Amino acid sequence: MQDEFKPIQCNDGDVLDFGGNTYKIAKFKQAMDTSFNSTLESILNQELSRQGINRKQSPNGNWFQKGTDCEILTLGSPSWKKGKVKIKISVEFYIEEEDIQITNSNNSEITEPESPLDDLRRMIHE
Repeated sequence: MQDEFKPIQCNDGDVLDFGGNTYKIAKFKQAMDTSFNSTLESILNQELSRQGINRKQSPNGNWFQKGTDCEILTLGSPSWKKGKVKIKISVEFYIEEEDIQITNSNNSEITEPESPLDDLRRMIHE
């Protein structure tokens, strides 16, 4: 079954409407960031431990904001490299395909107004 939704880029000033409650994308992202608090961090650590993934707990180890200390060995690298792992969750908005077609047909009717500089450009090219 083919997906009937297409992702679009959202800017911080764009607005989401959840059944009459509207929020700017920036506020929505901020709420998501603050919701990843120590409770979610604890649940994540417990589940990773249950799956056999244990990490050294550090006082400023934080999966979502600062990242947690670790090392990585990449293919072809002669040694381990120190760094941090940070989990970043993205929010995507998908437009229904039929709405995209309507939007595209409406956009084709919109013509950009002619610039006063267009006459000068034509004269220069002639």
